[in-house]
Amino acid sequence: MGGVFWDVKQLQTFIVLTRLLNFRAAAEELNYSQSTVSDHIRNLEQELGVKLFERLGKKVFLNAEGKKLIAPAQKMIQDAEEIHELFNKGEKVQGSLRIGASETLCAFWLPPLLKEYSKIYPKVRITLKMADCLDFHELLEKNIIDVAFNLHDESKRKDLFQIDIFDDSTIFVATPDHPFSDLEEITISQLEHQSFILIESESGYSMELKKTFQKQNVKVDSIMELGSIEAIKQCVKEGLGISLLPRIAVDKEIKNGELIALPVETNNILIHAKMIYHVNKWMSAPLKALKDIVLLKTEK
Repeated sequence: MGGVFWDVKQLQTFIVLTRLLNFRAAAEELNYSQSTVSDHIRNLEQELGVKLFERLGKKVFLNAEGKKLIAPAQKMIQDAEEIHELFNKGEKVQGSLRIGASETLCAFWLPPLLKEYSKIYPKVRITLKMADCLDFHELLEKNIIDVAFNLHDESKRKDLFQIDIFDDSTIFVATPDHPFSDLEEITISQLEHQSFILIESESGYSMELKKTFQKQNVKVDSIMELGSIEAIKQCVKEGLGISLLPRIAVDKEIKNGELIALPVETNNILIHAKMIYHVNKWMSAPLKALKDIVLLKTEK
């Protein structure tokens, strides 16, 4: 094989294009021109003597030959990063860090951490991707992100390292003028025929609440499921129903009097915040620095 195949930038372009399957989107993410992305892929295909993508009209598809290249390309990119760092240990931590985070942590916990991190390591370029907790396993496995901050990972997968960050309680919230606002104690059965607005998810605290309703045979009038905590809070403020949310997500509204906490008797549905990365993931300097800060905070 000639030297062209070993061009790490071309391999990086290939990996991004396998994920986005769009030359324009790949160019924007890589900060290249679209013609540069096309040249990188063309040179790879010429060097290997195979087509890596099929182009049908304006659509791009990864073919069988392209799928075979993903794993070795990712390894070569990682090896190149390790070599680069090996001879730059005297320099300050620099490079890139791709972080995935659930909405709760992305909005209410992660910003101060990233502010502190960026202040200490200004040369690290951070990319933050908000996603559903159920998506992080695949994102880590495909090396789309380096690390994830999520909630409720009960998979116990052996190919993932998990660091416990903190536990937090959930809380039932409603408008201050809700009929239940004057009650000192509310049982689960009293929630019968109430309307609920919950986060859209197949796991976590919303599913725990649904299981509790089923177990105690409590039938609610309706359950509206939304993908955004901010949207849920707005709907609750408009009196559209009750919600169960992490305390960290509603502390501000409760203090401001926009929402109230309802004293519902439950088995204390908790959230468990975790930092997760793949066991085969190379611990780059930016990733190790982030892990060190997180571990320091969990020890406090």
